[in-house]
Amino acid sequence: QICGFDFAKTYGKEFEGKIHVHHRVPLHEIKTEYVVDPIKDLIPVCPNCHAMLHRGHNGITLTIDELKTILHKNK
Repeated sequence: QICGFDFAKTYGKEFEGKIHVHHRVPLHEIKTEYVVDPIKDLIPVCPNCHAMLHRGHNGITLTIDELKTILHKNK
């Protein structure tokens, strides 16, 4: 959903469909009991993008749009 990385194209068919899932709202920020809505709350991302989402400035998680902006700016 961010960079378009395709595991099957890079590593072969046996790696097709491998992906990380990122919580749009970090679980540590949710203070009450809550049920994850997979459509609204989760986004598939490659491991590199997932790491970059969590490495934000001063330990703050980047938003999807912030990372997309950084990625496209630096291409």
